[in-house]
Amino acid sequence: MDTSGTAPWSIAADLVLLALFGFVAVQLLRTARRPRPRPWLAIAAVIVVGAPSLLQYAIPGLGRALERDPTATLAHAEWWRPVTALLAQDGGLVAAAFNLVIVGAVVLVGEWSWGRARTLVAFLATSLVLNLIALTWTSRGGGSSFASDGLMVALTAHTALTRPVAPVRVIGAVQLVIAVVLVALNDAHGLAMLVGAALGVLLALPDIAPRRGDLDASPIRKDTP
Repeated sequence: MDTSGTAPWSIAADLVLLALFGFVAVQLLRTARRPRPRPWLAIAAVIVVGAPSLLQYAIPGLGRALERDPTATLAHAEWWRPVTALLAQDGGLVAAAFNLVIVGAVVLVGEWSWGRARTLVAFLATSLVLNLIALTWTSRGGGSSFASDGLMVALTAHTALTRPVAPVRVIGAVQLVIAVVLVALNDAHGLAMLVGAALGVLLALPDIAPRRGDLDASPIRKDTP
């Protein structure tokens, strides 16, 4: 399965995903009922992901040491690679810079609307799951696009389930269609989106349960003749 994200359909799908998420981000930030502290998580994500991602172009061996390498992991027990693949961009310097902008923006939206814990879980879990699965594809490489795509879809899925905003539900459905099409085209980013959707649903369950409990506890009114 292709993990590079350089195919024309992959680039087009990513641009559509970003445009759709822009609407979701506006809704989230407008309706978020939490203070907006300094975005330390977004800043940390950009620094932690960005420093090695950019340094690898000055220190070529750095990228090779961090990237996903199924042979090195499975044959030589270099099990840090599915984790550190997040820090090794494989699309070139321009793509690395663009991906860092996306990381900062998406993590910022998650931090201010969702909180740091859930944002961090969705961001890291998507990357880790996809890079572990990718070991079976004998596919080398790395990057932050799995994590960013997963977080965008997770935020959309969570919003669609917990807030009565019809356009967000439509966007969530469109994202799922895009994900399925990408998987059919053998593009791993579609699988990252599906993992993100699953995480969004799981993380929404604690927010849905209290609301259902309130509905169950509400008195039933009977009309009197």
